[in-house]
Amino acid sequence: MANIKLLSSYLKGEDETRYVAILEDNTIWWFAPGYPWQPSSMDGLPENCVIENFIAYSKDDGTRYVIILGDNTLWWFAPGYPWQPSSMDGLPKEKKIIQLTAYNKTDGTRYVVVLEDNTIWWFAPGYPWQPSSSDGLPKADVVVVDDAPKTDA
Repeated sequence: MANIKLLSSYLKGEDETRYVAILEDNTIWWFAPGYPWQPSSMDGLPENCVIENFIAYSKDDGTRYVIILGDNTLWWFAPGYPWQPSSMDGLPKEKKIIQLTAYNKTDGTRYVVVLEDNTIWWFAPGYPWQPSSSDGLPKADVVVVDDAPKTDA
């Protein structure tokens, strides 16, 4: 069996389970119980891309995948269509995305990411990325390391 790098699962319709796996070679595969695993489309993605993070979810009109590539870009996919780059408008370009989630809301899709500086940002198609509140979360502990050589004065 190939090594699985990332895995996501979701409910399609009312009770149909689906798994989607990203393998170590960055190929994408999907599974429905009772059927063998099937390769998913890579059409539209950059050649030799490295997938760093991934989420699959269900919408009223079908399945969606969202990935973060090694170059810190976001891409989305709907079966039957090629992969498309997602908007990065408003998201700080100098900060790496370290966590991703996505879901379907009654008025459309939402993406939520955590950046390397521990800030949370959200996105709705047609609007720029917006910072989310972290009010109430405990502040991160700051550890100061003093590596300066000690001298006797």
